[in-house]
Formats: sequence, structure tokens, C-alpha cells
Amino acid sequence: MPSLFITDHPKKMPRWQRSFALLLAVVLGGAAVAYAAWRLSLDLALAQTRDDAQRHLRFVAHELTGALDKYEAVPQVLARHPALAGLLAEPASKTQQAAVNALLEGVAHDAAAAAIFLIDARGLTLASSNWREPQTFVGQNYAYRPYFRDAMASGGGHFYARGSTTGTPGYFIAHRLAGATAGVVVLKVSLDEMEANWARSAGELMLADARGVVFLASRPEWKYRTLQPLSDATRKELHDTQQYGDLPLPALAREPSRTSTELRIERIATAAKKLRALVTEQSVQGRGWTLLSFTEIRGAEQIATGRAWAAALGWVSLLLTLAYLQLRRRRARERLAAQGELRAAYDSLETRIAERTRELQARVDELHRTEQTLRATQDDLVQAGKLAVLGQMAASITHEINQPLAALRALNDNARVFLERGMQADAETNLQSIDSLTQRIAAIVGQLKGFARRDELRVQPVVVAEAFQAAVALVSAEARRQRVRLDCLPVPEGLAVLGQQVRIEQVLVNLLRNGIDASAEKGGGTVTLQAEVDASQALLRVSDDGPGLSDDVQARLFEPFFTTKRRGDGLGLGLSISASIANALGGSLQGGNRPEGGAQFILRLPITQSPHGRA
Repeated sequence: MPSLFITDHPKKMPRWQRSFALLLAVVLGGAAVAYAAWRLSLDLALAQTRDDAQRHLRFVAHELTGALDKYEAVPQVLARHPALAGLLAEPASKTQQAAVNALLEGVAHDAAAAAIFLIDARGLTLASSNWREPQTFVGQNYAYRPYFRDAMASGGGHFYARGSTTGTPGYFIAHRLAGATAGVVVLKVSLDEMEANWARSAGELMLADARGVVFLASRPEWKYRTLQPLSDATRKELHDTQQYGDLPLPALAREPSRTSTELRIERIATAAKKLRALVTEQSVQGRGWTLLSFTEIRGAEQIATGRAWAAALGWVSLLLTLAYLQLRRRRARERLAAQGELRAAYDSLETRIAERTRELQARVDELHRTEQTLRATQDDLVQAGKLAVLGQMAASITHEINQPLAALRALNDNARVFLERGMQADAETNLQSIDSLTQRIAAIVGQLKGFARRDELRVQPVVVAEAFQAAVALVSAEARRQRVRLDCLPVPEGLAVLGQQVRIEQVLVNLLRNGIDASAEKGGGTVTLQAEVDASQALLRVSDDGPGLSDDVQARLFEPFFTTKRRGDGLGLGLSISASIANALGGSLQGGNRPEGGAQFILRLPITQSPHGRA
């Protein structure tokens, strides 16, 4: 039986075609979103620009009307003045003419008008405020001017034109004199200050008359050009009235633009370039003039372009977000599928981390124990060094104590004899001497006990003068024995360093004893102990008159168990221990030769506040 249904399986679209279609859809969608955002942003920006320009034009028109209206009453009031009527009645009277010239000159000055002049019925100027100037209006005939004809016909006239006599443009306000004697008084107002204000303000403005001739503009190149080409009849009429003299009055170079269908966008030529601007108009009520504003739209287009790019980026971001969410869902499914393997790997990693942590902790504990052992060994080494120094000084110290002991025995025997003989005063003198000698022995023993005492490293302020005094006291016997003079220079007042009293004394004793031995090699000399201040450090300097240090000795100066003394006179640990003590106290120990001969060692330690209150 034949099959009733035939199923067609269309071929699946190749992968590259699917990718191309998807990319095309993304690009077209982004372009559509960007264009819509650009169109909407540009229309809103242009509409706002148009509203701002219209408000500005209404303000300028009101300002212009107000500036001109305040002059309307001046010719009306002057028309009633009897002096003007008297001059019209007697035009040949020089007295009348002089009086009216002076009157018009004063009024023009007070009203800040460009000029005020009187015309008779034939158009001849009889008097003027500029009668003193070379280009005076007096004697000129202005019967061809529209303001004269309108004033004679209807009582008043208004006209903007370039002056045919002076060439200076202005706005003319004319009023006919009432009475039997016919004549017209005219006031001329200059608009140059207003035009200068336009040039300084933001935006581009122009003012055109009823025929489309621009007579005021914020740009000089726009002035006396037309909004559209003039007809021959219009040009003849302008020539007859001499409103703009013989100027050619070419048309402005303007081209319409299609940026917006609802707004008027034009390209208008300037001196430097063509300005692409939004055109807004406002009529000046009662005068037939039109105010035009040209606002450049480049800023609005830049804003719209920026928003279009932002919309395109937003579109791309949206697609990337959707792709990310899709990828995240796929990854979530993969993570759920591989959760068992990840859990096993995580547990194995935790086990390895725990084992590694235990190993590291064991190594840290071992390092801590090693550090404690090293610190104890270092303390033992420092103590051994002090005891070695005491052993090497034993003979000198024994001699230092034996002298007072021998004197004590002699004084004691003498005191017994004095008492037997009843010589009480002599016995008391001997007892005082015995007391002084015992104090001397106690001081020597106290120095030795303090120097030999085992102590822990505790950093605190140490007065340098006290450390110098104690160190000199310990080696003075040795110095006398070897006929070496100790010279302890004055220490800066209140100088204190950060360290430990006994350990600083130990370093100084080692350096002094080395200096004494070196000076004794030359049969005696001087060992100098000196303290200096260098910035935030104190320099404790020990120098001698010995043979100095060779290059080989300087290279191994602080090497343990290295010594230049005879066998049995030293272990070679003194300088090594001293350098270790200096480093532990935050300082350093340096050795070298002096230019004048001999060696010197400098112990550098940080300066601190003296425990007695002085730095």
C-alpha cells in the first residue's frame, strides 16, 4: 500500500551560513538602534536649540524696539518749540539759525542722538546739531528721503539708511511741525553699539528690512547683503531713495540642508568657512524688519552622534549579556555533570593542603627552635668574649688591686701603733685612708662584676659619656702597664644612643684594648676615644698611633678566629663579636687606617632621647 504521507527533511543550514546570518542580524539591528537614537537625540537637541533661539530673538527684538521707542518723543517735543517755527518763518535770519543750531546741538548731546536737524517744506536743511562739523547737514536737501515725504504727508516718518552726507548709517525718526509754517524735524539714531554687542554675544544675528537687505549683523561680511536676489524694480527704488547709497547689495550664499524636515537648517557663508546652522526668525513689530538667528548645530550633531554610539554599544552589550547568560547556563549544566569529579578533586586537594600545612608547621617549629639555639649560642659567645677579655686583663687588674691591698696592710699596722701610743688623730687619718682604699677596690670589683654579668639583649637609651667612663676604667690599668695614654675627648652634652650599656662597653673595651696593644708595639703612644654626631647616628671613634692595618688584615678584619697577635694573646673573636653586637643594636662597626697613621674603628649607633631628659 503506498504511503499517504511524504515527509521531507530539508538539509540543515551549514554552520558558516548560520554564523553569517547571525552576524548580519546583529549588524543590521545595531545600525537600526543607532540611527533611531541619533534621529531622536538630534531632533530633541535641535528643538531645544530652536526654543532657546526664539526666546533670545524675542528678547533682542524687545530690546531693539525699546531702544528706538525712547527717541520717539524727542522730535515731537522739538516740533512744538517756537524757535524752530521762527526759523522756518525767517530762514534767512542768521540769529534764528544760530539759536536753533545751539538748541539742536544741546538736545542731541543730552539724548545721545547721532544728529537732529530741521528741514523746510522743500527738503532743505536749515539747522542741524552737527553744524560745527565739516560734513554738516545744513544746506543739504533731503526731499528724496522717504522719512521726509512720509512726515510731510502723514505727520511722521521712520527710515533706516546710510547717510548720504556722512556715509554713517542710522535710524531716522521724523515729525512734522504743527502750525502754519511747514517743516520737519528729524532725529538720527546710531545702532552701532547694539551691533557691537551682537558681535560679542553668543550666536549669530542679522536684521533685515522689508526688502530683505541685511543692515545690521553680528558678522561684518553679512552686512549690506540680501536674503535673496533683488529685482530690478527694487534696486531702482533703493537707488532713488539712496537708502544704502551705491552699494552693490549682493545676495548671501545660503544653501538649504536636509538634516531635519521640521526645522530650517541652512549652510551660510562666513569669512572663514560655511556655517551649518539652525535658522530662526522673529519680526520686529511696527517696523517691517525681520530678526534672524543662525545657531550652529555642530554641537547638537556631536551629542546625537555620541548617543548613537552609546545606543550601539548598549545593543552590543545587550547581545553580549544574552550570550553570556546562555554560556553561563551551558557551563552550569557542565558543572552539574562534572560535580562528582570536581568534588573528588577538591577533597584530594584539601588532603594535600592539610599535609603540606603540617609539614610547613613542623619546619616553622624547627626554625623557631634553631633560632632560639642560635640566640643562646650568640649570647654564650658574647659572654665568653667578655670573660676572655677579663682573663687577658687579669694581670693588670691584679696589679691594680694589689697596690691598695699593700697600702691597707701598712696603714693598718701604723694605726695599731698609733692607738698603742695614744695618737688618736693620726690613727683616724689612717682609718680614713683605709676607707678610701677599700672604696677604690670596691669600684674596681664592681666594674668587673658588671662587665662579666650575663645579660639578655634589651635595647634602651644609653648615655655615651657614662659608657666611655666605664670602658676607660676597665682598661686604664692595662694602658698604664703598657705605657699608653688614654685620651677621652669631651662628649657632646646629653648625647645618648639606643643600645645596651654592658654590650656597648664590651665593644669599646675590645676596641680600646686593640688600640693599646697596637700603640704598645711602637713603644707607647696615645689611644683616643671620641664621640661625634652624624645626622641621626652617633659615631663612637677609637683611634691609635700603632702601625695601622694592612690590606690583607682589612679584608679579614671581622672574620672569626683571625688575629695578628702572638699565640696565646688572643682568640680572634673580639672584633667578630663586636661587629655582631653592633648589628644587633641596629648599628654597624667599621675599621680602617687614618691618613696621619695608625688605625681607627668607628661604632655607629642610632641617636635617641637621653634618660636624663636631654637629646
